[in-house]
Amino acid sequence: MTNNLPPISSAYKSKLTSAITSISIFFIVYFILILISLFLIFLLGYGALNLVMLNANYFTVVIALGLVSIGFIVFYFLIKFIFIKNNYSNKHLIEVNRKNQPELFAIIDDIVAETNVQKPGKVFLSPEVNASVSYNSLFWSMFLPVKKNLTIGMGLINSTTVGELKSVLAHEFGHFSQRSMKIGGYVNQVEKIIFDTVYNNTDFEDSLKNGSGHWAFQLTGLISVGFISTFQYILKFFSDFIFKNNASLRREMEFHADAIATYITNPKEQVSSLLRLDVSNAAFNSAFMFYADSEQKYFPENLFENQTYLMKVFSERDHHPYENDLPKVKLEDSSTRYNKTKIEIEDQWSFHPETHIRIEAIWKNKTKNIPENNELAKNVIRGFDEVCKALTNKYLALYAIENVGEVIKNNEQFLQFYNEKYPYQSISSAFNGYYEGHSPVLENIYELIYTVNSVKDNDLFNDKNVSLVYEKIGIETDISILNQLVANPKIIKTFKCNGRLYKASEAKILIPRFKKEFEVIKSELNENDKNIFLYFYHKADESNKKILIEKYKKFALLDNEYEMFQNSITNFIPHLQFIMVTLPIDEIRKHRATLLKNEKPFKEVIKHFLEKSGYKDLLTLENRQLLKEFTDSEYIYFNNDKYIQKEVDDLFSFVNEYQSMISKTYNNYKVQLVDFQVELDKAS
Repeated sequence: MTNNLPPISSAYKSKLTSAITSISIFFIVYFILILISLFLIFLLGYGALNLVMLNANYFTVVIALGLVSIGFIVFYFLIKFIFIKNNYSNKHLIEVNRKNQPELFAIIDDIVAETNVQKPGKVFLSPEVNASVSYNSLFWSMFLPVKKNLTIGMGLINSTTVGELKSVLAHEFGHFSQRSMKIGGYVNQVEKIIFDTVYNNTDFEDSLKNGSGHWAFQLTGLISVGFISTFQYILKFFSDFIFKNNASLRREMEFHADAIATYITNPKEQVSSLLRLDVSNAAFNSAFMFYADSEQKYFPENLFENQTYLMKVFSERDHHPYENDLPKVKLEDSSTRYNKTKIEIEDQWSFHPETHIRIEAIWKNKTKNIPENNELAKNVIRGFDEVCKALTNKYLALYAIENVGEVIKNNEQFLQFYNEKYPYQSISSAFNGYYEGHSPVLENIYELIYTVNSVKDNDLFNDKNVSLVYEKIGIETDISILNQLVANPKIIKTFKCNGRLYKASEAKILIPRFKKEFEVIKSELNENDKNIFLYFYHKADESNKKILIEKYKKFALLDNEYEMFQNSITNFIPHLQFIMVTLPIDEIRKHRATLLKNEKPFKEVIKHFLEKSGYKDLLTLENRQLLKEFTDSEYIYFNNDKYIQKEVDDLFSFVNEYQSMISKTYNNYKVQLVDFQVELDKAS
């Protein structure tokens, strides 16, 4: 048993003090409200008693009962969270024990001994890519020693090594390794109390208003709701402050739990599991969404085999190598290379620090650096395949996806159907990712043709030029954030830029600087694009030179028109929003008139797209038919005091299809241009 675990940090202690203060203030206010509700019971009860004693009859007895009920209803509203059971469904879980999963429990026992915490009351396997420790009770865990349950996601087990799985579980138990962490339980329960009292009260209020047809009880319910609304307003006034303080504390708790996990495992496995999480999650969720979107046409035999297969597909697309039969994701793949933003805004409501911040802290943590265990974690689960199949059925049943379609048992068959439903047009990897975030748009291309200087390809697609692409994207993001801060200066108080702290009011000072940097990088990229064109132009024969010129000209035209067509959709969509809310009939008619008025110029842009734009020759027959049908339509959408549902559905469907059509056509042609350059490179 380890008695020398990492202590809590000074930052944690500071956040802990703030959280305790805010919770204490909340409870003081809360108990005052309870005292008020008890006084209300006494006051209304006294009035009811006097009313009956004054004149006892059916009417006064009913009124008296109503008055007493108001006091008790308001009191119950304040304490009802005590009686709430955990409604979390465990139908999609499988409980395991030491007898049927001894290898898994050996890992758990080792962590329990190292962290000196209680053994979990129960251990469950779930389908998710996650692990968690939870209490059975929402309330009594604050006062009584309640055992915690451990839930381990099979999606997590399926995408980690034994060492990585141990580091994830060590993090979960790390939350309970220090006595001072008990405050985390109070924080968690207070948040749930506030949520139930302030935000999750609709059903309770509806039952008060509509629970009985008797007029007296309906009146009692309405008056009770009035008192409850007042109490809710008071509680909500404090809740935002409490949530913000608690979120800040929870982030420090995550750092501390990471420190515990680092100490009893090793940082390398801890970091590798964190970095792979996004790929693993994406693979699992994408596999699930395929079946959810198939309208029960298909059903998986083993969702986790599909997850494994999609991890390989996604890793190939993102150029992640495989190590120990799992994708190896580097930090630069997830942040350094692709995330070049310089503006940092701390999310005061987030419970988890950003991954790259956690990783930076992990490498600084104290560790015993135990040897790595690169065996796949799924090997410690006895009957792994059968457990996966059982969890697959449970998970899909949880989301009402019935086993009525074709059962997909073959991964190749799954991938075929998956690609048909979600076609992926990949950008050639021959150019070091240069074109993944960048479009080669060149104006006045004929002026370049007469440039006789030959260009070498050595430096055209190097890391420096690829970095420029993502710097440009990062600056665009930063300018957008700064513009939002200028428009809404009260959203936050401070932000960081290049590590320096700024007030929100100073955002406007930075915008010109960022715009200047943007133009410099844009110019550098444009110069590189010219050199790229010249490189391939000089490599091509006469026939291919003409094709290359035409492809660049065509793509420049598509790029120039792209914004116009997207803006037409952006400007049109707000006129559809009235359909999605309940409005008086006269209001609907006014909005309908505005919609029909704006539909005319929208259709004119679509006609231009279909008949005159650079996109017109790239459209499929189905695309053309869809566009023609809409421009020829004379929908009115609303008649005889009700919507014409088919016309409304057709309108929304068309807008989505049209937007997708523009993006797909643009991206497909970009891929054609890039692939043609690959062919020229191979031909030389």
